Amino acid sequence: MLEEKKRIDYFEHLVAPDKARDFLSIFEKVLSKTPYNLVRLKVNGSDELQIQVMAERDDRSMIIEDCKKLSTLLVDFIEDSEGLMDNYVLEVSSPGIDRPLTSKEDFSFWAGNNISLRLKKPMKSLRKYEGKLKGFSNEKIEVDISNGLEENLFIDPAIIKSINVVWSPKDTK
Repeated sequence: MLEEKKRIDYFEHLVAPDKARDFLSIFEKVLSKTPYNLVRLKVNGSDELQIQVMAERDDRSMIIEDCKKLSTLLVDFIEDSEGLMDNYVLEVSSPGIDRPLTSKEDFSFWAGNNISLRLKKPMKSLRKYEGKLKGFSNEKIEVDISNGLEENLFIDPAIIKSINVVWSPKDTK
């Protein structure tokens, strides 16, 4: 039996936006007993739920065999929980190259990478920014913006709608 692992310090609105928030505790419960960490949970639909689970190991890897194992565990849990979900499609994947950032750990680990972010409300009259992630400190995300303002933004995670790493071939030098 696996012991429960350290809880990831993520931001619920980033890891489980909108309707997915209603299902977050269910999926957290299952993943806490696996070697996988939840990166993002998305749930859409009403008659048939479209469930997307992005996950990874502690070393930030997630190969196809991991996706299959986690998918089987989640399906078994859902099927064993009568009345939880009757009609659903489940997709389990790695976060991918343009991965979403959803936790304090992500904002520190991915510092130095290019990011794209969308805000819930404008900051300095803009809702979209691109720049280089500088990290996470004093409960704020620091971003060196690349839109000519020549300054760093300090953003409260609560106003972020989405934030993703932006991969570019020139980043592989």
